[in-house]
Amino acid sequence: MLIGIDAGRCIGCGKCVADCVGSNLAVEDGIAQVKGRCILCGHCVAVCPTAAVSISGYDMADVEPSAPAGETIDAADLLRAIKSRRSVRSFKPEPVGRQELEFVLQAGRYTATAKNAQGCRFIVVQDGLAELKRLVWDGIEELLALPADEKPRWVKLYKPFLRDTCAGRQDFLFRNAPAVVYVAAERADDAGLAAQNMELMAVAQGLGVLFNGYLCRASEELPAVRAFLEADERPLQMCLLLGCPAVSYPRTAPRLPGDFVAK
Repeated sequence: MLIGIDAGRCIGCGKCVADCVGSNLAVEDGIAQVKGRCILCGHCVAVCPTAAVSISGYDMADVEPSAPAGETIDAADLLRAIKSRRSVRSFKPEPVGRQELEFVLQAGRYTATAKNAQGCRFIVVQDGLAELKRLVWDGIEELLALPADEKPRWVKLYKPFLRDTCAGRQDFLFRNAPAVVYVAAERADDAGLAAQNMELMAVAQGLGVLFNGYLCRASEELPAVRAFLEADERPLQMCLLLGCPAVSYPRTAPRLPGDFVAK
């Protein structure tokens, strides 16, 4: 993938040069020129006032006029929305719509990643949810049946979860959510940032999310589940239960005083 400069559009303003984190651009003879390799962050595309910059291999039709949050979202409204979000543990049975899922995934895709690696894989399980549940619970049951000295330490915590599920009580891992979304990535911070943006997008569409560390751990440890999810070699870092909330919250929840340090 290469940076391209349209000489017919470039006005030699130097904005791309000044904003290039890798110092890989220069203005020569009134036209921006590419001087070396870069991390393809797209800042040159975004900062160019005449749309003269492009990146081969990227979908340039996806580029649109920017709408910074400071110009489109009221800060007080955003804070109130953040305060109003809840971890949802009870979901309605209806599936998540294709458009809603697409918006959630795009929110993850456009999240910043370290060194612009864009290395997250987003895995949605909805149509195959019954198979995922079978693989998870069968895997946990098999491990719990092992002799004590062969049993992985992590799986011991899941014994009451399995007991409740087999007894027809609440499924602690899946909680009747109609969809599960995983984020696989080499870096936990990349996955965590993406998941947070995905939750905000989900909530903006009337959906609810539960970040499920127990299900994420089990899915990561069970080879059959990893194979089903096609997670590649990247570890499963985040797991989101997703669906329409079956409970509403008319008020925000209190928090402890903030632990802030100012210097």
